[in-house]
Amino acid sequence: MNDLDGLVGDLLDRYNGDEQHAGDGGPGLLDRLDHLTLRTRQPPAGGHAPPGSRPPTSLEAVSWSERIKVEAIGLDMQLRGSARTQSWYRALKAIPPGAENADRVAEVTRTVSRWHGTVLTVLGLRGPSVHFRHALCLACGQRTVYGRADDDRPRAWCINDACEDGESGQPARYEGTRLYLLTENRVS
Repeated sequence: MNDLDGLVGDLLDRYNGDEQHAGDGGPGLLDRLDHLTLRTRQPPAGGHAPPGSRPPTSLEAVSWSERIKVEAIGLDMQLRGSARTQSWYRALKAIPPGAENADRVAEVTRTVSRWHGTVLTVLGLRGPSVHFRHALCLACGQRTVYGRADDDRPRAWCINDACEDGESGQPARYEGTRLYLLTENRVS
C-alpha cells in the first residue's frame, strides 16, 4: 500500500500506482472520474478490454468523485480543527500534513486508501471486493471480512473499525498462508 502522500498524489496529480500495480503516469484518478474521455481507455497492448471492464456511467463516476471531494473537505476541517472550508483540491492536498499535525496518520491513511481503492474499482482498474459472509475475523470475531481474489495477490481484510490485530493496532489483514485460516474459521 502507498503512503499517505502517494495515495493523495494518485488521486490528484498523476496515477503512479504502487509496488504491486504500476500506474500509467496519466492524469489523477479523480480527474478520470470527472471527465468521460479519461475513463475510456483501451488496453496498452491494443485489442479489446477484458469483459466487465467497461468504463462506468457518467453519473456513477461523478457521484463517487463528488462524494470523495465532500468527505475530503470534511476531513480537512476536522484535522485543522476549523469550521472554515477550502476547495476540495486544497483540502485533499492539506490532508497529509494535517494528519501528521493531528497525530492521526494511520486512521487518515485508511480513509484515503479506501477512497483510492473505490476510485480504482469504479474506473475498472481493479476488481470489486467481496464480502466473506461465512468467515469470522480471527482478531475481533465479527463477520466483517472482505476480500479480493487478484491473480497475483489474493487478500482479505476486516472492515470493523474496532478490530485490532494485536501487532499493528489496525484492523486485521489476511494474505498468503494467513488467508487460508479464514476458510477453517467458517460459520454456518
